[in-house]
Amino acid sequence: MEGIVMESVWVAVGFVAFIALVWKKAGAALSDMLDERSAKIRTELDEARALREEALDELHQFQRLHREAAEEAKAILKTAEATAERIRENAEKAAEETIKRREQQATAKIKAAEAALVTELREKAAMLAIASAAQIITSKLDDKAGLALVDDSAAEIEKLN
Repeated sequence: MEGIVMESVWVAVGFVAFIALVWKKAGAALSDMLDERSAKIRTELDEARALREEALDELHQFQRLHREAAEEAKAILKTAEATAERIRENAEKAAEETIKRREQQATAKIKAAEAALVTELREKAAMLAIASAAQIITSKLDDKAGLALVDDSAAEIEKLN
């Protein structure tokens, strides 16, 4: 039995050596494959981390731009409101000045019309007085009295000059 036992021992030692060699080669291949997979995953994680940081930077930049745009919109709105108020005040002043100017023009036109009417009434009254006086004089005076009246009036006029 010794021969069988020795053979069995050598078979077992050969088998163990074979398994050790296969395990070493397969383990190295398996380890290399796992190392490559690990490196690939690590690279992908680094890329993902870089992309995340880039996305966060972009987000912060867009948030800053949004705040700046909102502040600028507020400033534009304030400016527009102030401009509208100035325009309204200027329009009110212009309207008041126009109204005053038109009132003055209307007052001047009324005074001119009154003066023209007074002048016209005076002229008509003078013409009426002259016509009435002429009619009275012609009906009551004879030729001698009329000539005396004309001479007296001419003398009065000469005294005035």
